[in-house]
Amino acid sequence: MDNTTLVLVHGFWSSTATWHKLARRLGDDPRLAGLRLHSFGYESPRLRLPLSWTRIPDYHDIAQSLSAELTFRVPHGDLVLATHSQGGLIVQRFLAWMANEGRARELARIRLIIMLACPNQGSDYGRSIRRMTGFGRHAQARDLQTLSADVAAAQRTVQRQIVAAIRLSDRECPIPIHAYAGRSDNIVRRPSAQGGFTHVSTIPGNHFSILDPEAKGNITAAVISGLIRQTAGAAPSQLEPPPANYPLSAAPAPGTKFAVSIGEARAVMIGDGNTQINDGSRRSADMDPVDGLPPED
Repeated sequence: MDNTTLVLVHGFWSSTATWHKLARRLGDDPRLAGLRLHSFGYESPRLRLPLSWTRIPDYHDIAQSLSAELTFRVPHGDLVLATHSQGGLIVQRFLAWMANEGRARELARIRLIIMLACPNQGSDYGRSIRRMTGFGRHAQARDLQTLSADVAAAQRTVQRQIVAAIRLSDRECPIPIHAYAGRSDNIVRRPSAQGGFTHVSTIPGNHFSILDPEAKGNITAAVISGLIRQTAGAAPSQLEPPPANYPLSAAPAPGTKFAVSIGEARAVMIGDGNTQINDGSRRSADMDPVDGLPPED
């Protein structure tokens, strides 16, 4: 674990303090000896003060600052990203932006992403309250509403160019993403928390106790620890060979004959340079119908 950093990304109306108990439990796990922990913080106030010189950053602002954070504050080694709630949407916006910018190769050191109670399909909780109090104008609350177009666009990119990727390129980087729902979460329900991801499950806890290792029945620390140890012992996914069903060319067996259709082509190159002219009228007379070669004398 000496070469791995766990980066923690908090959610809406929250801060890095939300991870303190869970981070302490993970830090005390002897099986994770050497693992470094790093909390990524960003502004998520409830309201913007009138006439303030600052604004509430939106998802694009935060996602791009995450890129700088990982580059300059965690510059070396493998990375595991763990997110809570809105933090999962921030990370997906970051992944999509990097892939669309042709910078997917820079994501190669991210070995694993774990999302806890992420509102992949939005959250209906308190929707009427948000509307009455003006949170519809909140730069982050807008993307928490159900079926946000920007959230959906980022998720399509992540599914195509991260989750389904089979090779590392400028616009693709295969990274396993695990999405967990809180079993009693009434803010982000299971369908939204699991979204369209492949590696999904439900673990004990509501939207907040899912981060509390002291809560009754909580297994979040054990889940994160297990995934990190499993990933640390595996080869990087971007170096894996193509799957068995990936189309590959095979050499024909000696003596195999092929039927060749030349259509409206003016010439066909055969062997080392023997060219048979095809002017249309001579095709049936000069070409063998099975082998596609001139008949023998």
